[in-house]
Amino acid sequence: MKLIFTFFVSLISFQCLAQVDTVVIRVDSMFESKFHRKLYDNRTNVKYHLTEWNNIRDVVVYLATLEELESGHKLYAVRIDQRLNRNFLTDAPLTNAEYIDEDELDKFIGYLQQVKNEIMKTDHNTQRYTEYRFYTRAGIMLECYTGVNRWRCVIHYEIGKVPVDTYINNPERLDELLQTLTEIKKEIELQRKK
Repeated sequence: MKLIFTFFVSLISFQCLAQVDTVVIRVDSMFESKFHRKLYDNRTNVKYHLTEWNNIRDVVVYLATLEELESGHKLYAVRIDQRLNRNFLTDAPLTNAEYIDEDELDKFIGYLQQVKNEIMKTDHNTQRYTEYRFYTRAGIMLECYTGVNRWRCVIHYEIGKVPVDTYINNPERLDELLQTLTEIKKEIELQRKK
């Protein structure tokens, strides 16, 4: 009896080892920039370069360049990152961050201008909560909402799948972010002409 039991347990063990289930994981690109998709998902041979453009409060703004090695085709994007997302031994980022693709940079600059020039200049009603949300393809959110005594402005983004909120309530900081993105846009246009 003991021998038969051992035989069946061994047979079941070998059968379990022989079964291999294949799981195909597809990347959900619903909230992913074209730049991110090319860099991480497409498995294309590339050269990736970051140029730090400005620090605005806790946000570091980079111009990101991606060059396909075989074709020489280049993609540009703005990377919004947290100041402390740096490797100790190199200047490489520790984790992934979000990108604003170059084809949606004008739209994001327009969102910032609308927040600065229209929304934040209106009187807010403390009796009624109001919120504006603007999104990029990758899910970076620019949010403006009524606070206790003024409008609040926040940039919501993810670093390594961890949500990060950076408040930019000061109009000078909002101007600085707007100016930085405008300068990056001009640099991309200059690089495209070369």
